[in-house]
Amino acid sequence: MQPLTAVVEEAEVYKISDIFNKKPPGLGFNETDALVIKARMQDGRQVWATLYFCLKPDGTFEEEALGRDAVKARRHKLASFLRYYGLAEQIDKYILKERVHEFKGSNVEVIPIQGVLSIYIP
Repeated sequence: MQPLTAVVEEAEVYKISDIFNKKPPGLGFNETDALVIKARMQDGRQVWATLYFCLKPDGTFEEEALGRDAVKARRHKLASFLRYYGLAEQIDKYILKERVHEFKGSNVEVIPIQGVLSIYIP
C-alpha cells in the first residue's frame, strides 16, 4: 500500500488569542502560540495540524517545558514534527517565527485516524 502524502500549502504561527476568544481548557498558561499547518492531498482533500507551544522573544521555542506532562508532550510533538520532516536539526536554535514559511511546498505523511485524515507527527 502506497503511503498517503500531502503538500503543505500554508504554515503560520498565531497567538492563541487570535484563534480563540477564550483559551481552550487543557492548554497551560505557558502555551501562548500555535503553529497551524494546512496541506492538500493529490485528490484535493485538505488536512491540517495545530501544534501548541510558547514562542520566546527571539523567535525560538523551548522543547522542555515547565508544568504538566500534557504541556511537555505538546512541545515534544512540535520538536518531533520539525525533526521528522527534516525542517530543523537543532531545535533550541531554530527560529520558528522566521522560518515557518519554509514549510510551504514540503511533503508530509497523512494517516487515517478513526476515519479522519491527519498529518502524521511521530
